[in-house]
Amino acid sequence: MKAAYRQTILFLSGGGIAAAVFLAGFAAVCALVKPGLALYVPVAAAWWDWAVRLCLAAAAAAYGFTWVCVLAGTPSNKRLRQLLFVCLRVLFSLVRCIGKLLYAESAISRAYIQVLNHLVLRRPLCLPPRQVLLLAPHCLQWDQCPHKITRNVQNCRRCGRCPIGEMTALSERLGISFAVVPGGTLARQVVAACRPKAVVAVACERDLISGMQDVAPLPAVGLLNKRPNGPCFNTDVDIRALTEILSAMIGEDA
Repeated sequence: MKAAYRQTILFLSGGGIAAAVFLAGFAAVCALVKPGLALYVPVAAAWWDWAVRLCLAAAAAAYGFTWVCVLAGTPSNKRLRQLLFVCLRVLFSLVRCIGKLLYAESAISRAYIQVLNHLVLRRPLCLPPRQVLLLAPHCLQWDQCPHKITRNVQNCRRCGRCPIGEMTALSERLGISFAVVPGGTLARQVVAACRPKAVVAVACERDLISGMQDVAPLPAVGLLNKRPNGPCFNTDVDIRALTEILSAMIGEDA
């Protein structure tokens, strides 16, 4: 948890720097536009400085609000939670732009996932097990397995060639819902059908971020899969880390 908290602080600090650079550019452009505006639209020019200051103040307030929520906890009000996730999404977009220039986009994506996880796991949810949904990607299944598990995970024969068997046993032991999905569209359909109170998902950075943003403000925790054979092929997952996350969601000891 300390490592996750440290990544959260680093992400928000980096987001603040990226936002400051963007706002400085915005202010510079506004300063360049003002003389022409004063020449051709004098009435608008009189309000220009106030409009720019209002935008800068709103951005600063949103950034401060994000810090307060991270340090004090996710707000219980649904609208405030939605505002928080909008602020985080904007910060992520800004930081990712810098990450592309520095070839660190993957590291920034992982840090963003840790931020979203931190907001959920900083306090125990203690949810009924059946209100927690575990989603796993189809690429965790052994590629030569003849059994179709995307329709019914109970078709898994638990042969041990892939982690699906362990995940199925874990979900049964904890009493949570478990589904294996081939893609993001079906994952969203499963969430809509099950209507869980919280979601734990295993996937790559791109799919986790997309899914966690789609279900917000529903509590969602993402766990990155392992890709020893490359992306989307015979991937793996840390069962111990998954057990700890699920246990924290339902308020049980791992």
